[in-house]
Amino acid sequence: MSGKNKNNFSLLVKNGTIIDPEKKFSNKADLYIYEGKIHGYDKPGSFNQKAKNDKAEILDAEGSFVSAGFVDLHCTIHEPGAEHVESILTASHAAAAGGFTTVVMSPDTNPIIDNAFMVDFVQRKVKESALVNVLVMGALSSGCKGEKLAEIGSMLEAGAVAIGDSKNIADSYLMRKALEYSNSLGATVFSFPEDETLAGKGVMNEGLNSNRLGLRGIPSAAEEIQVSRDLILAKHTKSKIHIQSISTSGSLEIIERAKESGVLASCETNPQYFHLTSDSISTYDSNYKVYPPLRSDKDVEAIIQALSSGVIDLVSSAHYPVSKSNKELTFEFAQAGMINLQTTFSLMIDLVNKKKLNPIRMIELLTKSPAKLIGKSEEVGSLKKGARGDLVIFQPKKKWQFSEKNLFGSSKNSPFLGRTMNGVVEYTIANGKIVYSEKVGIQ
Repeated sequence: MSGKNKNNFSLLVKNGTIIDPEKKFSNKADLYIYEGKIHGYDKPGSFNQKAKNDKAEILDAEGSFVSAGFVDLHCTIHEPGAEHVESILTASHAAAAGGFTTVVMSPDTNPIIDNAFMVDFVQRKVKESALVNVLVMGALSSGCKGEKLAEIGSMLEAGAVAIGDSKNIADSYLMRKALEYSNSLGATVFSFPEDETLAGKGVMNEGLNSNRLGLRGIPSAAEEIQVSRDLILAKHTKSKIHIQSISTSGSLEIIERAKESGVLASCETNPQYFHLTSDSISTYDSNYKVYPPLRSDKDVEAIIQALSSGVIDLVSSAHYPVSKSNKELTFEFAQAGMINLQTTFSLMIDLVNKKKLNPIRMIELLTKSPAKLIGKSEEVGSLKKGARGDLVIFQPKKKWQFSEKNLFGSSKNSPFLGRTMNGVVEYTIANGKIVYSEKVGIQ
């Protein structure tokens, strides 16, 4: 493969196997991007004359797979407030290296994104420095304190694409009001599934391993109670709700029943919940500390099955950078969180390579489904004519090593550092421009 990065160009991607979940298409074809937008895809050779007339760049994807750029609805970026941990610039670099061309930034910055001024401020920062498309989620409650509603209407008007606190809302009345108000404005409320009073001071999944390691446990019920309450409220208010970071088989059963009864619900999981179990914590490595905590083998298998069956609607990275000083503590006191932008794709490819997930379904979970949820399916995560020229070109069985040398974010809190992984992102193309290539890196 060869390709050059230019300020404005049309691009012909030739001979790749295109995966398009919208049309259930998976076959060899050429794809053309004209002036930064998807023009279409067709049989090899179809765009040769147009490319010649337009003096388009040509990128040969022979032997590789091509899909719309990935869309991430759950990404923490610490700008403003702690840019040294992760800035918009460094997060966008990590996203590009992982095949993500659109990310939705969580509101838990400092100050919190809980008003129109902050939405506008962050969007200006994005325009100045982001390599990929960074969208903004507005906070559900003022200061993410769970006490009173934030300025939801003005934030949506300013450009926020969803509403949520990235933490639980203990006050059921406040959650009801948020659902009703957001629904009247056509927005989806994002709910984080943890009852903090039941989780208490727990730091890992409650069970044999927590007893063996002498660490306080968090029961599955802490997640499942919160999921149940929020689904009941969504049903009562006839509102749309999205449950983040599902980790237990019990939560999946509750969500499946709610969907069958007509609740306007969707849910996601994150890479750690279909790849890791609490067994990983045996070395007390705090890089395995996340919330919700890593669960059991039974839960992991249930998550994988739900990805395939459709009970889980999409996969998000739950990228959460943590500073070295806050991670290099004993497991009990270390800050929870894991960086995932560069590893999400490889961990999903593992499921495909093991025949546990269909390739078209994998791409759907990373593109079409998240884009649809935030009302952006005509713009991102799509190969429709007129959509943003966002692509990822990848090799599913090629191996790579995730090391500090190819780490593009600012933080290193990943248990996968040093591991050899399957699935290489060869090129990421954002808005018609090559922003990342395996050989060159960020462009």
